[in-house]
Amino acid sequence: MDTAKDARILVLEDALHRLHEIVGNRKLKIHVEYSKLSELIQQAGSLLYEVKYSYLPPDQVAALESTKKLVDSITAFKEIVENAIKTSGFKPSTPKESLIHAELHYSFRVIEDVQRKLRAYDDEPARSVDILVVEVSQTQPIPESKNLTECRCTDGHRIWKIVTNIAGIKSGVKLPCAVLPPVEMMDIVSEAMFLGGTPLPDDFDLGLFENPPAPILDQARAQVLHILKRMM
Repeated sequence: MDTAKDARILVLEDALHRLHEIVGNRKLKIHVEYSKLSELIQQAGSLLYEVKYSYLPPDQVAALESTKKLVDSITAFKEIVENAIKTSGFKPSTPKESLIHAELHYSFRVIEDVQRKLRAYDDEPARSVDILVVEVSQTQPIPESKNLTECRCTDGHRIWKIVTNIAGIKSGVKLPCAVLPPVEMMDIVSEAMFLGGTPLPDDFDLGLFENPPAPILDQARAQVLHILKRMM
């Protein structure tokens, strides 16, 4: 396995870069041990080098002590941040603050799930991010925009906010989406992207979409390649 070019490892690297930037620029509006967070990020970065250039089969990469320690470092990072948020009662009050916290949650999700992805999937780039089945629970047009709609969706575990230009989207439909780096659009943070506007059958289970058809994988792959291109 060419781990240096595997999309799962590169998306992991991108997630670590996002955390590094948040810590390096002290973007969190809470009292937190930045020195400890910086130490954990540096440790994870060193471990990433070992993982990225291991050139082992995926299941062996997942089982590496370096991979486990990398995930453990970010789990410790996450606990520090979440405890600080809980203690302070902080809630984002601006789009910029919301974007930073969405970046945190996205990065944590990518890193904590990398071992499962290495074991469960092949090197298809689309599978380096989560593809979910979600149900739209609420929609509202964005007043400042001619064609954007803000949707609140559930995957059965949490609520996702997705901004889309899909016309005529309605509550109650099930759609596939990819969990991508969050983006701010018209002062609203979008945490995922719908993969087409064709509703899925009502009997589809919410949550991870384990066997998406080719057109859905194609759309997810295109978005992952955008992530990788930005890293070059």
